[in-house]
Amino acid sequence: MKVGILNVQWLNNMGSVLLAFAVQKKLDQMGIENEVINFMTQKLDENGEIPSVHKEEKASSFKKIENFNKFRKNHLRLSRDYVGISEADEIDYDAYILGSDTVWTPLRVHDDESYMFYFEFCKDKPAKKISWAASMGSESKEDLDMMGPILKERLKNFDYISVRERESVEFVQSLTDKDVVHAIDPVLMLDKEDYSELLEKSENDYGNYIYAYLFDNVEGGYETINRLSSYTDLPIIANVKDLKRIDNLLLDCEDDGPCEMLEKIANADFIITDSFHVMIYAILCKKPFVAYSRIGSGIRLRNMLEDLGLSSKFLLYDEDGFEEILKPIDFENVFEIIDEWRDSTMEFLTDALMND
Repeated sequence: MKVGILNVQWLNNMGSVLLAFAVQKKLDQMGIENEVINFMTQKLDENGEIPSVHKEEKASSFKKIENFNKFRKNHLRLSRDYVGISEADEIDYDAYILGSDTVWTPLRVHDDESYMFYFEFCKDKPAKKISWAASMGSESKEDLDMMGPILKERLKNFDYISVRERESVEFVQSLTDKDVVHAIDPVLMLDKEDYSELLEKSENDYGNYIYAYLFDNVEGGYETINRLSSYTDLPIIANVKDLKRIDNLLLDCEDDGPCEMLEKIANADFIITDSFHVMIYAILCKKPFVAYSRIGSGIRLRNMLEDLGLSSKFLLYDEDGFEEILKPIDFENVFEIIDEWRDSTMEFLTDALMND
């Protein structure tokens, strides 16, 4: 059996490519042949990006794009290119896995990506069709009301359904007579050691430092960064929107690819972020952290931290997290919960892939 993996690995952000790596790695560990389906809605432009990709997801520099492309080349097994839905009918596998991440976001529900992410392209093929921790990335009533009728029809294409946010299980279950289960993000299915092959060994010894990754200009995040730096006398390695707001900057790393980012997270003393997957890797590395909600979003981070007993580590975008980041985390308890999640997700994957 050969499995085709569908996700958003062509986006130049850490979560998109890291989860593609994690899905592939976990299937490898299960002894299942697989590759990532290299589908793009359009040909890449001269900067190596999809021209119409949502503005907030575009990379900021050629160097960053180069680093992400190097990651894909060195660490992902990609199929040949499939450009546009006209080529989608040529895609052929024994089973398909969708996920993870926000593959069911309202932003994608009406465009060509939806043709792929709801398995329209292969609905008449006999292959198994599986969602692994699919996410809608939204909890607003307006979004759910809009998506409900579309999901209800397109979930008919799926044989096995799992979603990433526990809050989404009830909503998705109401749209289908198939079982809908909660499954964890693929990045969390791997141990810290599974990512060791990705770590970039920097020639620079940065010593002790705070790592800050803010995708949005979250007000409280900048305040926490600067107060923590002043209190600990640690400099800041930052990948943020507004470097002028960082008081004690050691390094601007906005051009980092996934490997460089993982290395900096692994060696940091504290992590301040609004990224779901930066937060996950901080947890895997057992690092002190706080996670901020972006304006108008945050369901992914909040759900996971509540379930891990770490709800105090989740902050609204305008909150000061200085006091909270200094509080110790009981990682022994955290990993007991994660191990239970891994077991249940593994049971779902085994049932979906191994049973006829």
